[in-house]
Amino acid sequence: MHLQYAFLALTSIICGATASFFDEIPLLTANTAKCNCTGTNDTGKVGASYICRDPRLGPIRLPRRFPLLSFVSDYDRFGGETPGVFLSKWTNPDGYYNYPPQNGFQLTVTGQPILGNMTLLPGTKVDRFGSEYGSYVSAADAPYSQRALPPSNLDTPVDTPDYPYNYHIYTVIKPLECVGGPIAPWFGQPGLGAQFYVGGTGNILTLIANGYLERVNKTALEAGPGKGGDCGL
Repeated sequence: MHLQYAFLALTSIICGATASFFDEIPLLTANTAKCNCTGTNDTGKVGASYICRDPRLGPIRLPRRFPLLSFVSDYDRFGGETPGVFLSKWTNPDGYYNYPPQNGFQLTVTGQPILGNMTLLPGTKVDRFGSEYGSYVSAADAPYSQRALPPSNLDTPVDTPDYPYNYHIYTVIKPLECVGGPIAPWFGQPGLGAQFYVGGTGNILTLIANGYLERVNKTALEAGPGKGGDCGL
């Protein structure tokens, strides 16, 4: 209970804060090792932009411009494993990712999700790596590793190439009821960032249409591709 209250207090601060994710941070040097693609699914030319040509492993090139660089600057994509071992740990027999129980919320020692009802206030910045049909957002500025998402969430959708790395950021326009809590570690990532389930009111597209959320101008996101990634690719 103390952890839950502490998280809610922290979240109230996040909700009233002004995002500061346009401050510059240094670039990193790419690893020079090569990928061991044993145990992956080579999709041929159609997968040329992905690690091991397997879309599940995410794009070869990670963001190298701000602001998106800050999300992945400390990201260990495979949690220290080879791509094939990573997939064997986190996918089911059909090859699809297994997602955490209790909708990805951190659990107590008795297996109960740590969450609470809260309101995102107007002016709050929230974001997500994923389509706008989803119902979860995070506190803008949270590193990718704290979101505990699979690397495929960084794939730029073919049908919406204007959103590099599948990244969307929003300003809350009207008070938005949600369920929030810390994110459980998963996919070899530490998690413990904040996630907010807004599906009680609607998915992201519905919230935009009904005036709860407003997209941040894409021209403010200098997310153009650059060198970098994993396995020296």
